[in-house]
Amino acid sequence: MLNVDMCILDCTLRDGGYINDWKFGSWTIRSVVTRLDRAGIDIIECGFLDSRVEYNEDRSLYPDMPSIAKTLANSLPTRAMLVAMIDYGTFKRDLLIPKSESILDGIRLIFKKENIDEALDYAQEIKRLGYTLFLNPVALTSYRDMEILRLIDRINEIKPFGMSIVDTYGLMFDNDMKKYIYLIDSNLDPDTALGYHTHNNLQMGNAHCVSFIDWNLRRMKIVDSSILGMGKNAGNACTELVGSYIEKTGLKQLDVNHIFECAYTDILKFAVKSNWGYGLDNLLSAIHDCSPNWIKFFMNKHTLSIKSIRAILDSLPFEKREVSYFSKELAEQKYLDYMDKQVDDSKMREALREALMGREVILLCPGKTLKTHRNEIDEYISARHPIVITVNFIADAIPADYAFISNSIRYSQMMSMYSELKNKPQILLTSNIVPVDALKPNYTFNYKTLYENVRGDNVASLLITLLKSIGVGSIAIAGMDGFDESNGDESFFDANMRFDSSNNSNQLLIEQMRRIVGVADIHWITPSKIKAALYDNGCIVI
Repeated sequence: MLNVDMCILDCTLRDGGYINDWKFGSWTIRSVVTRLDRAGIDIIECGFLDSRVEYNEDRSLYPDMPSIAKTLANSLPTRAMLVAMIDYGTFKRDLLIPKSESILDGIRLIFKKENIDEALDYAQEIKRLGYTLFLNPVALTSYRDMEILRLIDRINEIKPFGMSIVDTYGLMFDNDMKKYIYLIDSNLDPDTALGYHTHNNLQMGNAHCVSFIDWNLRRMKIVDSSILGMGKNAGNACTELVGSYIEKTGLKQLDVNHIFECAYTDILKFAVKSNWGYGLDNLLSAIHDCSPNWIKFFMNKHTLSIKSIRAILDSLPFEKREVSYFSKELAEQKYLDYMDKQVDDSKMREALREALMGREVILLCPGKTLKTHRNEIDEYISARHPIVITVNFIADAIPADYAFISNSIRYSQMMSMYSELKNKPQILLTSNIVPVDALKPNYTFNYKTLYENVRGDNVASLLITLLKSIGVGSIAIAGMDGFDESNGDESFFDANMRFDSSNNSNQLLIEQMRRIVGVADIHWITPSKIKAALYDNGCIVI
């Protein structure tokens, strides 16, 4: 058993696994454990116990306890405590074996708020089997103060070795941290250690760990960190930084050279292939106290301004912001609720119908064929004199009668350009965008109606749906090339337009176009991956 006032717990092989799918390689797993042990790290977390996976010596996911011994072979720590983590519900209870039959010294159990009763019963079985028990309630910041106090009462009955403050979304500022430490330290059994596990969304993780180390508590402290901060989303506090602070202040005897060796030789290679650390998505996740899944979902819509995304996040019920509550269905409903501006566009549709009556229409999408096949496009326009509508862009080099805009980011790009255009198109705007004086719309159309009709948000699909609803009989398309992942910037006639495309966006567009091409008379002027996927010998592919 540990006999110190303050311990460092390294979770590289567990939390870092979110970055590389836990594929560290057997030699790296052994090297990390050995180096950390020699450095003087007190507790080493070797990965997850997860009975849903198959054994692979190169992954730090273990289907049973004997698998850990098989992977570590002759690399067991000689002084550090060796622990593994169980996410409640992912490791079968009957696979728990007595500590006397395992190389593990302890088990860290994480659990969600809705599973407290079952998880604590499971925890008692872990303790009964002889393991040093650590309890980590996920996203402690999602608990109300009274909920925390009730949880502490339950934990005091079990008397685990340690309990951790888990800042899952890295949203704590200094005052938040102080509040949780004071609340828990004042009520947790003094024989139970208090741990601190942070994520670095606000870039406060390392500072908080240093502050926690210096805090005068009436119990043992356990500081979580990982090498290079490797971990989910923005990552964790860095073991090499925490260790260097402890070594320099003389709080413990450490040999941080081993940590640096491990960072350079074992972990840095993953940083080259993957990305963790500071990012705007992680920052928004922290500020709004929610899972990054919410931000990713709304950002991937590419129709919302940051202000709009933040407004939706603020509208989420407090108890629905955790990872466990995220669902695409709920997010989609929140999206549609926000987009429903209650715009009555019947008069706008009638006005546009009269303006386009009896005319052919050509849509110019921003693909590179607008440049490479400019002659064909010009010849078509010269011969047929259609109404020209640009799709989410404006450009003096491409004169147009109208510009249809449904993307708030593109709208922002166009604001400064519009006043400089020699030939200014009329602006067709969807109601999800808040207009400004610099780019006032001539027409505004209800976004939600268009979105629900096409069951998607691709701008070309929305526009075609609108045109067909007002009786436009013939539509030509140029520049709907399809995105090329291998050469993304070359997918557009202007490389600055690449910010929202992937091969997946091709598939989404194809699915949306399939819902409308059957009722639309469409002529394709330029080559297109989308057209190729839609038609086979002139017939629509369903």
